[in-house]
Amino acid sequence: MSNASGGDDSRFNPSRRKLLAGLAAAGSAGTLAACGSSDDAGGSGESSTGVSGANLPDPATSGIDHIVVVMMENRSFDHYYGWLEGADGRNAGRSFTDTAGKVQASHHLTDYQNCDSADPDHSYEGGRKEYADGKMDGFLLPSQPGDTFPIGYYLESDLPFHGPAARNWTVCDRYFCSILAETYPNRFYMHSGATSKLHNSDSPTVTSLPTIWDALKAKGVSGNYYYSDIPFTAEYGAKYLGISLPFASFLLQAATGRLPAVSYIDPAFLGEGQGVSRDDHPLADIRNGQAFLNQIYDAVRNSPKYDSTLLVITYDEWGGFADHVAPGFAPISADEAKLGNDGRLGFRVPTVIIGPRARRGHVDHTHFDHTSILNMIVWRFGLTPFYTRANSSNNLAVALDFDGAADTTAAPAFDVPGGPFGEPCSLSSLLPGGASLAQVDAVARTRAAHLLEMQMLKNKALRFGYQVY
Repeated sequence: MSNASGGDDSRFNPSRRKLLAGLAAAGSAGTLAACGSSDDAGGSGESSTGVSGANLPDPATSGIDHIVVVMMENRSFDHYYGWLEGADGRNAGRSFTDTAGKVQASHHLTDYQNCDSADPDHSYEGGRKEYADGKMDGFLLPSQPGDTFPIGYYLESDLPFHGPAARNWTVCDRYFCSILAETYPNRFYMHSGATSKLHNSDSPTVTSLPTIWDALKAKGVSGNYYYSDIPFTAEYGAKYLGISLPFASFLLQAATGRLPAVSYIDPAFLGEGQGVSRDDHPLADIRNGQAFLNQIYDAVRNSPKYDSTLLVITYDEWGGFADHVAPGFAPISADEAKLGNDGRLGFRVPTVIIGPRARRGHVDHTHFDHTSILNMIVWRFGLTPFYTRANSSNNLAVALDFDGAADTTAAPAFDVPGGPFGEPCSLSSLLPGGASLAQVDAVARTRAAHLLEMQMLKNKALRFGYQVY
């Protein structure tokens, strides 16, 4: 479809690449696809990639010495931030046709957990059904008739952390996940700027992709990965055993001013199939995720190193929940093309930037994806780029405020209940309450799949010597 930002028919123009300060050329060639303007905030056209020409300061004098990245699970931008004024959000008043041909309306979710629903489809194949040739109205097509969970949304009053965070800090309304696929491919992008699989359960069982941790080590820059129960770094074997630490270590190091230059934090994954995880993955009670994020926020804002710290909160992928902005394409490596990836970005995910260099109460419309965070880390610490999109995706730092002195006034505290909330989801609760056997089967299958995936990651972690909590 054609639109102001380029659409599928516009080709990437190398002459428009404006390299960001501190970035070296990437060593690997990518498969280039449709790209165009990066700052279009319009809501109807297909969004596209492109490098911002914003000027950045000398990274050594940027005032940022610590970058903390939190990656939650499976929520779309409109699903969480569709209510935010000044952002390109759309939640109420949308219509979607289900697989029975019935038109269903988007709706406010009043249940924080939704145990009677299946986990919405967020697979490589399901995402393309939802994309619906750019119409962005296929979010019920992978679901059982009558299951409208994928087109439900939350409001500000439902989100005790995200609500005030959006009001006080910088929200990015053009931040897309890196691939229109599920959790593992996008988490690989967060560590490696690429993926070695299209589905969570695909081979290889251990990936050999290079990572940001390798680049940091080569430069002598400190970095730790903190996890709440099972480590995603086990997907790389035992290679990162030494830098994979329990979440409690992050809290201690933040409190004592001993955070490394780069910190990645993962929430608790175990219990996704029963709805008792803390990662926002359906069917988790989202209030537990809000409490977890607030715990990290409090640790950062109360740290003696707060004045030189930047906190980025994002989500791995959209989780099958509706969004209205069609993603464009981005470069991929030849190896990734061989997997069958067409290079399409995933749908938008909630992303907020917090810290003295973040703009207060601001919405940024620049085009980003997970490699934008890698670009910021590479820029700040003078690392060697190792991924295809190093020269084509924007540096997340262009969303920051370097015009004057950093705003080191106290970061506001948020009133977020600590929980725990919710209860294990039981299949027996669906019958005889009216759910069809087909719906019960769909719910059971999605829960079983997540139980199996998490058990496989747990077993892998134990095999390579990681602690599991």
